[in-house]
Amino acid sequence: MNIVKNAAFILTLMIILVSCGAESFEDHTIFTNATIWDGNSLTVQPNSALITFEGRIVDIIDMNDPDFPGGATVIDLGNRFVVPGLINAHGHVGIAKGLQTGPDVHTEENVKNQLALYARYGITTVVSLGDEPQAAFDIRDHTNFADEGLARLFLSGPVLNPSVAEEAESAVAYLIQSNPDWTKIRVDDGLGTRSKMQPAVYAAVIDASHSHGVPLAAHIVTLEDAKGIVESNGNLIAHSIRDVPVTREFINMMLEKDICITPTLTREVSVYIYSERPAFFDDPFFLSEVHPEVLEQLESPDIQLQYTGRAADYFREALPLAKANMMSLHNAGVRIAFGTDSGPPARFQGYFEHMEMEMMQNAGMNPIEILRSATRYAAECMNLDDELGTLEPGKWADFVVVSENPFDDIQNLRSLHSVYIGGNEIKQVVSQQ
Repeated sequence: MNIVKNAAFILTLMIILVSCGAESFEDHTIFTNATIWDGNSLTVQPNSALITFEGRIVDIIDMNDPDFPGGATVIDLGNRFVVPGLINAHGHVGIAKGLQTGPDVHTEENVKNQLALYARYGITTVVSLGDEPQAAFDIRDHTNFADEGLARLFLSGPVLNPSVAEEAESAVAYLIQSNPDWTKIRVDDGLGTRSKMQPAVYAAVIDASHSHGVPLAAHIVTLEDAKGIVESNGNLIAHSIRDVPVTREFINMMLEKDICITPTLTREVSVYIYSERPAFFDDPFFLSEVHPEVLEQLESPDIQLQYTGRAADYFREALPLAKANMMSLHNAGVRIAFGTDSGPPARFQGYFEHMEMEMMQNAGMNPIEILRSATRYAAECMNLDDELGTLEPGKWADFVVVSENPFDDIQNLRSLHSVYIGGNEIKQVVSQQ
């Protein structure tokens, strides 16, 4: 739904409330007795209630409001905490199942299972940036996510890789037939193992994508390539910069063009962590959703050996710099859009999102900054903020209820009590409690 339709919903709602008075609240749901963060404010609203109607936000009011509406369905949240639904601005859906990849896993069932998994962990929206199967587009176009208890899905489709600039327009035009929400390219030589897309080529792809009204995200590793993408008017830097510290020149470029970055710190971790048994293999918050066969495979010596070598060493050593660069950009005012790159083999959807937030906190971001990154900024950076990201009138009633205060420690998001998408409760959420 676009901004015009969203405004029409608000207008209709106002007409109903004015003409019908309190009786109109019979079709509303009010979530009471909560401390609510709307996604915009720097403070929370204690002792508050969230009013919803037809799956959308109507208002946040004080529990002691003398005009507190009657007649609505009431759900008592028991003095818990409410935040907007978490948005992964850089994930992947339907490209793997466990450690398996290939056509056999590119099924509608697999896509839906993964969207349900994201939702159970409180990730109510995922932007899947690359190489999704056709089944993912079918589900995006024909699914009521709230009714089915699935995270909302946005897609980029196959990663574009023309070899020369002259191929860019035809490559983009072919992809546009699927109506992607984004396009995606990789500007990366794989540590010298393959040819890197050249500036003239990616500039042509960016221009072609924009000619169809579609923004472009770019996978990068180096500062030089990130600068080239920004200079060519790319719309999202889709990984951390891992080779050198970011410069003031680059920061100014990002600010001037209002470009966001998804840090994907857990992507770095996933390259080396399985060389031995990781500590989180004993975490009940993880174990409740992982298949034992996958754990057994990842603990086998043959698989562990695959997580050693040059790439593993590079990304392990680059991780502190990736964190430092994220903080330099964040402290300068560049918007950090929460993203993890979860979805490929052994990048565990749902759990890695919570791991990413903990890594962001350990790097120096405070909980409200992380929550803003995972809600409002993720929505803004991915062009979803007319519908998602904050608890404002007219937006979808996607929100997460937790028992412990997430503004004290981001790990308290693990105390999941309930998750709502479009006002519908997700069953059997994952919780450390």
